[in-house]
Amino acid sequence: MSEIKTSQKGVEYAPSCTLKTKTEVYSRAMLWKIPHEHTDKQDISLKLGRYVLTSGKVEANTPKSELTLDNEELNELIRYISDNYTPVVLGEGEYINISGRSAELIRNFKKLIEGQADIANLLIKNGILSENVFLAATTIKKRDALSDFESNLRKELPEKYWQDWFTTNKWVLGSDFAQIINERAIDTENIADYIMRAFDGFVDLVEIKKPNGLPFWSTTKDHKNYIPSTDLIKAITQCLSYIHAIEQEVDSIKFNKRTNCKIIKPRCILVYGRSHDWIEEQREAYRILNAAYNQLSILTYDHLLMRAKNVLGIDEVTETEELDDLPF
Repeated sequence: MSEIKTSQKGVEYAPSCTLKTKTEVYSRAMLWKIPHEHTDKQDISLKLGRYVLTSGKVEANTPKSELTLDNEELNELIRYISDNYTPVVLGEGEYINISGRSAELIRNFKKLIEGQADIANLLIKNGILSENVFLAATTIKKRDALSDFESNLRKELPEKYWQDWFTTNKWVLGSDFAQIINERAIDTENIADYIMRAFDGFVDLVEIKKPNGLPFWSTTKDHKNYIPSTDLIKAITQCLSYIHAIEQEVDSIKFNKRTNCKIIKPRCILVYGRSHDWIEEQREAYRILNAAYNQLSILTYDHLLMRAKNVLGIDEVTETEELDDLPF
């Protein structure tokens, strides 16, 4: 650390720094703390000088040329270098200075990294962006998306809205899925909402139904047991038909080429209905229902919301909504 010195006139300064030495000249910089006469305020100024060298020695203490930047000019220079030096070096068209720690700045920064992982990785690699800030920006993006998800559950929105939302926010569906394949047709008769590439390279399915207007449980019990509603049975049947149809494509060169996935025991996730107001008997019935299927998991929108909140550390999981109740 540099030792601050005091001149004969009582002005504090940092020892000079040699910027560059050539054959006949050398340049140096020095920071001065300039006091105000009638206040306790002190400004920092930067003095830049170029000196003549003769046989490697300074010819005179008086510089050949000199420039002094006052406090305002120095601050503006620092800001200019901070904002522009790195983008010029990297050749990036867009750059956000993230030296500040405000949440608003990170929210603005997430606009740059959204869908542009290569740029984010470049910024991290070159020391411009810390991984902590990158994680903060992506977490804020996910929290914002989850806030929209939760608020829109109260609205009567079409199934298409939710299909588009999950396309943009596939992370909510779980870490098992590596990619949404840009191909929905299993065959000429069966078109799934999503054909997914799992992390192990095999194909799985996701089927989305809207959260409201479709009852999960029948209005009447059977032998004192809660049973699926007619609409839910239809959705389950549809999913099982999709699984059967995709298994028929196991030897299809055309299907494998379209999806770039292998088919072995495909699984399907059915996102259907709400569970926020279930009683204990209904939660138990849900557990029993899911246990009946080997290749199908049924999740409500509230299950997805609870799991996503838990991943992001937003809410505590309550005793009445234990993660053990989720079939994954």
